[in-house]
Amino acid sequence: MTHRKEDNRRDELMEILWRLGEQGEPTIEQVKENYPPEGYLAVLDELTADGLVERNGENISLSDKGMEFAYGIIRRHRLAERLVVDVLGGEGMEKAACEFEHVLAPEITDAICTLLGHPKTCPHDKPIPEGKCCAEARDKLESAVIPLSKLKPGKTAKVASINTRDETRMLKLMTMGITPGAKIHLRQKRPAFVIDIGESQLALDRSLAEKINVWRPEKS
Repeated sequence: MTHRKEDNRRDELMEILWRLGEQGEPTIEQVKENYPPEGYLAVLDELTADGLVERNGENISLSDKGMEFAYGIIRRHRLAERLVVDVLGGEGMEKAACEFEHVLAPEITDAICTLLGHPKTCPHDKPIPEGKCCAEARDKLESAVIPLSKLKPGKTAKVASINTRDETRMLKLMTMGITPGAKIHLRQKRPAFVIDIGESQLALDRSLAEKINVWRPEKS
């Protein structure tokens, strides 16, 4: 299906309103500064009439319907930026992203997202709105990964990740040899978690055991 020039102008203004909205409530003056001046009011009036934009004096915001519409535009644009930078080498990133966002079908968008590993941010470190494929991938991962605290005694599992931003706690676990890929054999849970890792046997409290994510062992 051909994407008309008029549609592109609407999409561009919706994209600008989303980006400005990430910093606060946009004003008409801000829109004028970020959008080619010729005809921007006509496009804004059109979007308002379609229920995509709400205006309150000089302030402008996307309606719920507009947020849903712009969500897809921003997702396509930022994924296209990631594609150009990560796969195609980054030449003409912004121009290519603008062209891609107008022609990518939802299934192609999800395929690109999957190819890129469901990135959370664009090259400018702005969040990429999630797609259905991201939620499905997260659900699959969450079903495959469990906290060490939920592992059954007598089972062996590989460490998947350490779920903590506490650098002291992270360093403590790494010093113990608990790093992604390491094998842990859980001996007991009470009164403390006792594990075998490498040639060592360690005791952990529950708070630490809950921060260690392991791959769910295959049923045997």
